[in-house]
Amino acid sequence: MEELDNVQEENKRPKLLNVLCILSFISIGFTFLGAISQAVRGPFNEDEMMDQKVELTKSASQLDQLGSTYFGDQIRKMIVMTENLNESFTMVNMMTFVTVVVGFFGVFKMFKGEKLGFHFYIVYSLLGAGQVYFFVSPSYVPSMVLLWNVIIAGIFVYLYSRNLNWLK
Repeated sequence: MEELDNVQEENKRPKLLNVLCILSFISIGFTFLGAISQAVRGPFNEDEMMDQKVELTKSASQLDQLGSTYFGDQIRKMIVMTENLNESFTMVNMMTFVTVVVGFFGVFKMFKGEKLGFHFYIVYSLLGAGQVYFFVSPSYVPSMVLLWNVIIAGIFVYLYSRNLNWLK
C-alpha cells in the first residue's frame, strides 16, 4: 500500500506547473479573443489611423515638455509601428493565430506531462516576443515593447523549466 502511495505522489502534477499552465491558458485565451476581435473589426481606416496618430503625438509632446524625451521618442516609434502593423493587418493576425496555437499546444502538452510541450512553449515565447519584427523595422520597435515581452517570456520559461524533471 505504501508503494502505491509513493507512485501516486510521484505521478502527481506539481502545483507550480498547475499554476503556470492555468496562467498561460488564461493569457493565451485573452490573446486569442483579442485576435478574434481584431479580425472582426478589421484594420484601421484612414480616419481611425489619423486619430491614433494625433493622440499618440499629443502624448509624445506632453512627455517632451516634461523633459522625458526618451519616452516621447518611444511613443513616436509606436506611431510608425502601428502604421506598419495596420498595413500588414491580415498577416499579423494570421501569425498571431499560429503563435496562439503553438502556445496552446505547448502548454497542453506540459499539462499532460510531456516534455515536448516545453519546447513548443519556447518557440511560442520566441514568436510572441519577436513577431513584430516580421512587420516592422527594428529601429521602429520601442525597446519597452521588446523588453517587456522578453522579461515575461523569460520568467515563464524559467519557471516551466523548474518542472522538467516531472515531464516525460
